[in-house]
Amino acid sequence: MNKFVDFAIQVFRGKSIYRILFNWQVAKYCQNLKGRCLDLACGGEPSYYKYLFLANISELIKTDYNNDKKPDLNIDLNKKLVFKNKSFDNIFLFNAIYIIKKPEDLIREIYRILKKDGRFFMASPFIFNEAKEPDDYRRLTSQGLKRLLKKGGFKKFKIISFGERASAGVHLWHPFFLFNFVRFFAFSKALFLDKLVPKKVRKLHPCSLGYFVIASR
Repeated sequence: MNKFVDFAIQVFRGKSIYRILFNWQVAKYCQNLKGRCLDLACGGEPSYYKYLFLANISELIKTDYNNDKKPDLNIDLNKKLVFKNKSFDNIFLFNAIYIIKKPEDLIREIYRILKKDGRFFMASPFIFNEAKEPDDYRRLTSQGLKRLLKKGGFKKFKIISFGERASAGVHLWHPFFLFNFVRFFAFSKALFLDKLVPKKVRKLHPCSLGYFVIASR
């Protein structure tokens, strides 16, 4: 689908600018997945499933702490995961690391259940409102994510920034955009202004809306 058309569709469905940019990371980096997949903290039927190419996977297990979301399995991510060692080819942890009491323990568990050469995908908001789901403990910088991944056992990973000052600011103002056509104008302008931030500034003093992580065992 044309990116502009997809952008318009997401805006007029009420998606936040964070959700739009996050979905685009999924579309770009989570293609051609194979084997057994685990989605931790997926909620109900998340919008990013539209952007996952799942034709070649053998199994997708959806988990969440909230049974009202009707996951395949109800789990508490603050406890040891119930899965066997090296049992998944791909693991997703999207927009949930901030609710975990001891994130290092969870990352170690993810490393344990990921197969050799398997991939772990994570998204973490940075400039974001407080979101108690049911808790909210942290926002991680790129350095914080790097430290977390290393403590969890990962040595091979890539941390991708998405969004910048303008989109971050617009996201915080999202509740005030009562009409979709206003969102469309505001989001479009924010994405344009993000591109005007000098590369040197983005490198030395980033102000990311969020980070997308790809790690492998």
